[in-house]
Order: sequence, then structure tokens, then C-alpha cells
Amino acid sequence: MPETTQISTGLDDGRTLSPTVTNRVVTLLGLVGRHEGGIGAREAERATGIDRSAVSRIFRQLESLGWVEQVDDRGTYTVGPEMFAVAAAVREHDSIWRAAAPLLRKLTDRFDETTYLARRRDHQVVFQDKVDCSQPIRYVVQLNEPFPLTTGAAGRAILSALPHREIDEVLALGLRAYTPTSITDPDKYRAQLNRDRRLGYAYSKSGWIQRGAGVASPFFDASGACSGAITLSAPIDRLAPAAVRSIGPAVRDAAQQLSHRLGYCGKRWGVG
Repeated sequence: MPETTQISTGLDDGRTLSPTVTNRVVTLLGLVGRHEGGIGAREAERATGIDRSAVSRIFRQLESLGWVEQVDDRGTYTVGPEMFAVAAAVREHDSIWRAAAPLLRKLTDRFDETTYLARRRDHQVVFQDKVDCSQPIRYVVQLNEPFPLTTGAAGRAILSALPHREIDEVLALGLRAYTPTSITDPDKYRAQLNRDRRLGYAYSKSGWIQRGAGVASPFFDASGACSGAITLSAPIDRLAPAAVRSIGPAVRDAAQQLSHRLGYCGKRWGVG
């Protein structure tokens, strides 16, 4: 059976690459990424041993998908916008997690509860990474799944750090009753955000998940924009108000340290 070089353009179209072609595509992408001035099919053939006609065919398909760009009429290819976008996302993710991971581990070691790095994505919050506790019963949040900013402590902490115009935009989308204790009145929600802002952290108990609780504080990038929140979560019986009196300031301090590591030079968040 002849080898195919068809590159899938999506996750749901059912087409797959053979291992050989996958290896070739990855090899050529790496080669392009390492050659600042670009590389042509002839040079790529010499560097990889892949037949020149196959190289040209793969380059053309990668170009159509935005992964490489042809820089002149001699067939020299360089990094395309899609590769730049992925590289930028990886660098951002890695740099923030490298800065945050020791802070989350310190919180988890101190309180033996699971901690999360939550990121803002427009009007949503995404839990990107976590440090698990040793407790047999844990409050677990699905990683890399977007949730509305109005859900839980992490989203509320982020909302408390946004300009009023953006808060209005989010609240205009509606407040859902996830549990009997969820805040669904916009005025009461704004009042809660004001309290969170004064304390520097948000405390949610059974507001998103029944019998679940969380404490979260926002962190900021070098421009002063809120990028996300550090969150500690647990079953509600382990995160009662008495425990929050020590956990809340600790989470707030960790978020403040992360902000400084990301280049934030603004005022300290919260006064509680």
C-alpha cells in the first residue's frame, strides 16, 4: 500500500498519519524551527535523509496549514504563524508554572490540601495544573476544562480583580444556581466581590459543588492585568471558616509572590 502524506486538519475528521509520516512531519518541523533563515527541500533532504519530493510535499501541506511559510521563490521555508502561536503558548504556560509550582507545593505541604493554578480565558477560568494532597478524600476539579468565571472561588477571585466594566459583562451573562447556596442575585454577587477584594481572597463553600469549598487569590502579570488565581480546595468540613483564617492569608501571600515573579510591581492585593 502506498504511503500517504495527508495531514489531518482537525481532531474529528477520522484521518490519521502513519508513524513514518508522523516522524517525518515532526522532524521537518523541528528542522525548520532550528534554522532561523529558513531551509529548502534540498538542504532538508541532506539533513534528514528524507526524499526531496516527500520533503517538498510535506512542506507545501504544512504551509497550507500555517505551520511553515515560504520566504522566497527558491522554496525556502521558515516558521509559520501556527508554530509561533504554539511556541508562545508553551513558553507562557511553562514560565508561569515554573514560577507557581514551588508556591503551590509549599501550600500543599503546609495544609495538606490540593492546590491549583487557575488561568483566566476571556470570561472563563481554566484549572491548568495542580499539586495533590495526601488526603484520601479530595475535592477534584477537572484540568483544562473551561468553566464560567462566576463558578467557585477561583473564578470569583479573578472577577474581583477585573475592571468594573468587565465584571458587568460577565454578570450580564447570568448567574447560575449550581447549588442551593449559589449567589444568583447580581447585586449580592457584587457585594461579595467587594468583600473578596478587601480581604484579597475569595472563600466559597458549597457555592459551586455541594460540600466542596475553596479559597483563591488572584495573581497579576507585569502589565498589572489579572492572569488567574491560586486556589486551595477541599471538602467543606476541612475548610471551615476557622481554618480559612489562616489558609486565606497564606493563599493570598502565595498569589502575591507569584505576581512578583511575573514582574508585577503594583500594590499589594487585599488588606485583610
